[in-house]
Amino acid sequence: MRHNLLLIFTLTFIFSIISCSKDNDNDNQGSIVIEEPEEDVFVEADPDLNAGMITFEETGPSFKTENWQPEDRTQPGNWSYFGGVGDTNISVAYADNPSKGDGNNSERVVHVSEPVGVQSWAGFYFMLKEKINFPSGKEAISFDFYSPGPGHNVLLKLEDELTNGTDGKKLTGDLFAVTQGTGWEKVVFNIPEKSGERSGIYNTVTMILGYGKTNESATSYYVDNFDFSTPKEVVIPSAPTDSPTSPTYSAGEVMSIFSDSYTSIDGINLNPNWGQSTAVSTETIANNTVLKYGTLNYQGTEVPNLNLSNKTKFHLDYFTGDASTLKFFLISPDANGDGAAEEKAFELDLTNLGQWNSVNIDLSHFSDVVDLTNVFQFKVEGNGTVYFDNIYFYGGGSGSGDDNSAQFTGSFGGATVVNNVYNFPTGTEAWAGFANENAAIYPLSFPHGGKITFTGQTAGTDVDINFKLEFKPHPDTEPSYTTSNVTISGTEAKEYTVDIPSQGTEKTFSSLLLYLVTQDNNVTLTNFVVREFDAPSGTNYSAAYTGSFGGATVVDNVYTFPTGTEAWAGFANENAGIYPLSFSKGGKIKFTGSTAGVDVSINFKFEFKPHPDTEPSFSTSNITISGTEAKEYTVDIPAQEAANTFSSALMYLVTQDASVTITDFVITSYE
Repeated sequence: MRHNLLLIFTLTFIFSIISCSKDNDNDNQGSIVIEEPEEDVFVEADPDLNAGMITFEETGPSFKTENWQPEDRTQPGNWSYFGGVGDTNISVAYADNPSKGDGNNSERVVHVSEPVGVQSWAGFYFMLKEKINFPSGKEAISFDFYSPGPGHNVLLKLEDELTNGTDGKKLTGDLFAVTQGTGWEKVVFNIPEKSGERSGIYNTVTMILGYGKTNESATSYYVDNFDFSTPKEVVIPSAPTDSPTSPTYSAGEVMSIFSDSYTSIDGINLNPNWGQSTAVSTETIANNTVLKYGTLNYQGTEVPNLNLSNKTKFHLDYFTGDASTLKFFLISPDANGDGAAEEKAFELDLTNLGQWNSVNIDLSHFSDVVDLTNVFQFKVEGNGTVYFDNIYFYGGGSGSGDDNSAQFTGSFGGATVVNNVYNFPTGTEAWAGFANENAAIYPLSFPHGGKITFTGQTAGTDVDINFKLEFKPHPDTEPSYTTSNVTISGTEAKEYTVDIPSQGTEKTFSSLLLYLVTQDNNVTLTNFVVREFDAPSGTNYSAAYTGSFGGATVVDNVYTFPTGTEAWAGFANENAGIYPLSFSKGGKIKFTGSTAGVDVSINFKFEFKPHPDTEPSFSTSNITISGTEAKEYTVDIPAQEAANTFSSALMYLVTQDASVTITDFVITSYE
């Protein structure tokens, strides 16, 4: 009995506890609650600047490996870094604010760590969700930057995308700010218009946070609060403090009007009295003499009657801080008896105020109005104060042309470059090399050939290198051209030249690469200059391809090659006055052509004499005439042996049974 009572009591107690527990569950689970740590709600996604400041507190780029875009940019990804050397790269990640309350109260910021050994231009980029639309009055971008000290160059660049091979990529160019102290500060970048537009263009942010600095120890930078900003005031210098870049053309190529680099021709009057209000003077700036036009309205220059028919370009350096219009004129004497000289203007670009600008004007711009064999005056029209230097004509000689400075700083595939020392290590990709990163030189074209010059020296072992021209960066590379190898030898620096043969008139190149053929040996390379040769001057001959043979027909300039005629049927030039022809420096054939609707391919052949004494001879490449509207065509003639002359000029139609109208044949022999 006692045992039963104990059992009943025990069960009653247990049931009472269970009942109390259930009651407590129904009363919000009692008074004791164990809280779980709050999860990080940060969303890794492309941020949208248009929706407000990018604070990196709740959303931002992932900066994770799975979303990293490889260097060749052929794979998906929304961020990446660049400027690494070998396996040494910068790192980008989120971190706690290193100095909260020091002008920035954010919890989370972007941490960029730069180890020793990366390039001075190492940086990173990330994508935005939408292309940026700038609010009125907020045509600038700002962000908070944690600086390790004053004097750091911070670079910002906005781009429309970073996928290689994309046609029409737009970018702001490099925009700079310089840090004033240590810790958090706001840096502001005014965003320029591009072709009259600023909004709806850019969806990629590129940053270099220590531009031009080679780290002697690991360096940390922090970025936060990316936002629109009121543009900062820009003070435009009213006068230059430095001289323009010195010309590189040899004196033999140049007819100088004003330059310390060349001896000017005799008989120049820099300040004739034309009733102008312009104040003309010369000033010495940075040990260089420049020409100054103050309170400009117009200003003339008188020169002895110049024959410019053997020149191709006009060069001018100019600086202004306040001009809103500026035009340059070439002038020749009255040719039609109306009492007025013949003149034509070229409008100078005033986008970059407060800095030296250079322009190379093709003389063909003036030739439809101005007699280039008899130029006797120049004129400038505009306003403000303008400085000029290096006024000269050039080109027309063998090897003349425009120079472009290349920067082969974009290593890829494991190739390395540090302080102009290049290496192609064993174990790297077979396609490892170096890309030119001076985009201002593009597009390049070589209708008349060109060359690449540079200075090189080795550490004692010879190194072979070559260069490659591509239509665009990988993968849209064709057409392309690879130069012959050049061997760099000796420990003393010396100049080398690599020739570029004519690439035709249609090809342009927006990618230039450098490759080392020899592995595991250092070579120092500097001063890369790419020259695009001008069209040389020459003698023009009017050809008359009226002598049909082999069954080919020509009636009123309409040419046909009917089926059933001889395979060798064609057309002979019958203007014997052009013979003998020679092409020791090459030449060209120009003509006007149109079809009846079907494309027609033609070519030309030059022979020592008419059949049978035809050798030596050569044939041009084919050219296709298309369209029913008449337009001008050009066929290049490669250089021939100097001793070879030609007294037979033939034309062949490759396409049969299709008529083509061809007129105005001109054969040019380059001098």
